[in-house]
Amino acid sequence: MTVRELFRKTVRTLRERDIPSPTREARLLLGKLLATSPARLYLFWDQRVTEEDERMLQALVAERLLGVPLQYVLGEWEFFSLPFRLRRGVFIPRVDTEAWVEEAVILLHLLSGKRKQLVGCDLCCGSGVIGLSCAFFVPGLVLYGVDISEDAVALALENARLLGLEERVTFLVGDLFSPFASWSLAFDVILSNPPYVPVALWEKLEEGIRLYEPREALCGGEDGLEVIRRILREAPRFLREGGFLFIEHDPSQKEAVAELGERSGLTYVRALRDYTGNIRASVLQLGREKECEFSSDATTPAFI
Repeated sequence: MTVRELFRKTVRTLRERDIPSPTREARLLLGKLLATSPARLYLFWDQRVTEEDERMLQALVAERLLGVPLQYVLGEWEFFSLPFRLRRGVFIPRVDTEAWVEEAVILLHLLSGKRKQLVGCDLCCGSGVIGLSCAFFVPGLVLYGVDISEDAVALALENARLLGLEERVTFLVGDLFSPFASWSLAFDVILSNPPYVPVALWEKLEEGIRLYEPREALCGGEDGLEVIRRILREAPRFLREGGFLFIEHDPSQKEAVAELGERSGLTYVRALRDYTGNIRASVLQLGREKECEFSSDATTPAFI
């Protein structure tokens, strides 16, 4: 069987089982099998596949048909145009997060032009995509990442090595800021995508999420704000004066985030929208930093 024939067979199988975007998924699966980019798959159209390769692909397809998220089946996923490894038990990064990470990178670039070194923290780091993306595009950033999951921290370290960033990053297992309790460390920026789904909504999430992604990485207590409250309460102790906190949350939680931040002495700066136009994160600041001005135009990047 040729690659072209195997591709058509895979598309047909996925389509018959109502898998979304069967053509795209077939390209990704065959790309993994052949260790090539899905965009270059056509270069192998007439190449014959071995029976072993065919069995390997069948095993991948069988996983997908069981409802295993494609990212776990592939074992890797792109975030912010960078390659990251993924494994079951660690939260899958979403494209909605990329929008506010882009804003964070813009800010860090501005700050890096004024300071020799920046220190950042990726709180609830998961696979490390947020902090590592910032560190990759901002060479002056030294990054610390924390997650309560040992599996997540191990994967984040693996991704740091994959991107060649291991000398500038440290990932630690711990509950929020607990690893830094005895450190004299002040962050220029804290980045966090914490659990924020209310418990009552858990059962309404897609089956692929409920069955395969870690509940503790998504559920944020009865109102979804349990972890967010702690972050906003504790963050001022670990931010330098003028330092920034980027925190992801549900669009409906924006007012609560602003109020909780103000109670802790953080100035609410701006809500950040994802690529669909929904509020996806907020920026807060300890004091005000005159080195960076914010655009009032919601259609442009926040930092100009």
